[in-house]
Amino acid sequence: MKMTHKTISTVIALSMSLVGFAQALSEREGLDIYQRGLYLEAIEYWKKAAAAGDAGSAYRLSEEFFDAKIVKRDIKLALKYLQQASKGNDARALTDLASMYDYGTGVREDRNKAGELYLRAARMGMPAAMFNVASMLETGEGLGQDKIEAYKYYVLSRDQGFAPFANKAIEEISANMTVEQIAEGEKRADNFIPDTF
Repeated sequence: MKMTHKTISTVIALSMSLVGFAQALSEREGLDIYQRGLYLEAIEYWKKAAAAGDAGSAYRLSEEFFDAKIVKRDIKLALKYLQQASKGNDARALTDLASMYDYGTGVREDRNKAGELYLRAARMGMPAAMFNVASMLETGEGLGQDKIEAYKYYVLSRDQGFAPFANKAIEEISANMTVEQIAEGEKRADNFIPDTF
C-alpha cells in the first residue's frame, strides 16, 4: 500500500485517538468521577479500565467490593480484582492481597504466600509491606529469618511513615543485634532503591 499524505494523516489521527482512549481509561480519571460524587459511574468506569488492563482501576474496584460503601460486599470479586492489580505490579494491591493470605480473608491462610507478596510490595517501596516484611524476617514466619534484613525494612518503613510502630520494633530488635549487624542494616536501608516496573 502506497502511503499518501492523506493516508499518513488518517493513521496519525487514528493513533492519536487510540492513545487518548488508552490514557482516558485510567484509575485517575475514575477517581475524578468518584470525587465528583458520581460513585456508580466511577465504578463502571473502573470496570471498563480494568477490562482494558489498568491495574490501578482493578485495585480501586477491589477496594469498592471489599469495603462495600457503594456496592454490596463481594469478597470473591474483590479478590479477583486484587489478583489482577497484583499481576500489574500495583504495590497497594500486592500489600492488600498479602494481607488476605496473612489472615485467611477470602482465601486459605498462607503465611508463605503472604510473605512473598509483602516482599514484592516492600521492594517497590510500600511502607506497610515493609513493616510486615520486617516482622516476618525477624520471626522467620512466612519468610526466612534474617535480622539484618528485618532491621533494614523496619528502618525503611519508619522513614516512609510507620514511625511509631517501626521505632518500637527497631528498639526491640536492636537489643538482640551486634553493632556490626545494626550498621549493616543501616547501610542496606541507605542503599535501598525501589523496584520499578
